[in-house]
Amino acid sequence: MPEALKILFSPPMNIRTHIQALLICTMPLSAQGQSIVDSRASLPRAVQLHGDEGRETVRPDESKRISPKEAPASRVQPQRIVNRIAATVNGRPITANEVSVRLMPIGAQLAAQYPKQGPEFYKQLALAKKNIIEDLVERELLRNEFEGMGGVIRDSLIDQEVNRTILTTFNGDRSAFLKNLSLSGMTIRAFREMTKKQLQVQIMRASKYDQEIPPTPEEIQQEYESTKEQYRDLTKDKIKFKKIFIPMLGDDSASTPEVQLNLAELIAKEIKSKNATFEEMAKRYSKDLYAEKGGDWPVTERSTLSPESAAIIFGAQPGEIIGPLVDSTGFTIVLVEKKELAPPPPLSAIKEQIDIMARNKRSNERYKKWVERLRKKAIVKIYI
Repeated sequence: MPEALKILFSPPMNIRTHIQALLICTMPLSAQGQSIVDSRASLPRAVQLHGDEGRETVRPDESKRISPKEAPASRVQPQRIVNRIAATVNGRPITANEVSVRLMPIGAQLAAQYPKQGPEFYKQLALAKKNIIEDLVERELLRNEFEGMGGVIRDSLIDQEVNRTILTTFNGDRSAFLKNLSLSGMTIRAFREMTKKQLQVQIMRASKYDQEIPPTPEEIQQEYESTKEQYRDLTKDKIKFKKIFIPMLGDDSASTPEVQLNLAELIAKEIKSKNATFEEMAKRYSKDLYAEKGGDWPVTERSTLSPESAAIIFGAQPGEIIGPLVDSTGFTIVLVEKKELAPPPPLSAIKEQIDIMARNKRSNERYKKWVERLRKKAIVKIYI
């Protein structure tokens, strides 16, 4: 890994700082100074917008500017840099904030999965960023087509999609969703605008695929069997597990997070190598309410876990030992015992969505060729 990245991604940094560093340090110098400036004549020249969020950075009016000799030192302020441009498609900007808001949930899950944030963490984070930018470029290509046709998205559709995002990505926890937006530097208004763009893209994709011959009943049933898990109500999932919790700081005054992480890793290694049982290590080292019971937790609903932890723990198989995972309070080792997953809806309840998915799969190759033609006609510049 380049030295610049090693410095920028030192362990004490939080995930938001990691992502900001990743977005900035991979930017060529010519692009780092770029920002989004509103061109509407109704705004004074002294006002500069913070990207698509609509927040303003006000600079002194040039006609009333004080000379350096007249201005006291306390009034000399460095110019604040606004939302950077990550890429452009036919001159239309894709902002660093748009990349960041998509990267934040992935980064948080990777940070929990890789407590020491080693090479694999940086590799997966950079790969996620690359895929997100490619997806956003494709989005702009399709939006150009949609707007050229005079298409309009209703507010009710945006409401439905925002609620679906909260349900599937944040276990139905609206406060966690809003916190994620705040950490990524995006307002709810900006997120709704981003959702509107995504809906424009979905409609354009569907319009291309609708030209295909309808899928057969057999194809619809096959698609339902392969994708039905995606439509489950995740908030009704439950899990039974054992847990060992090692706090970020131990009872010893000389304890540090690094020491505690090393202890957690040693405990996990001993259990996985069968040198000790999970129950023994929980009673000896764990610092939570169920330590004396060998770390045996009651059945727990997915919605009570953080989205990052839930994705990792529910992704494991019964009998699998996970961790140590990290959060702001400490390190956790989990032994998954049993999962009680909410059933998928019947085919009759989601037949329309399944029909679209079956069409999409059949038409995917033709769709890729169409997007490639759009890209060849467009002017695409990527800065990060």
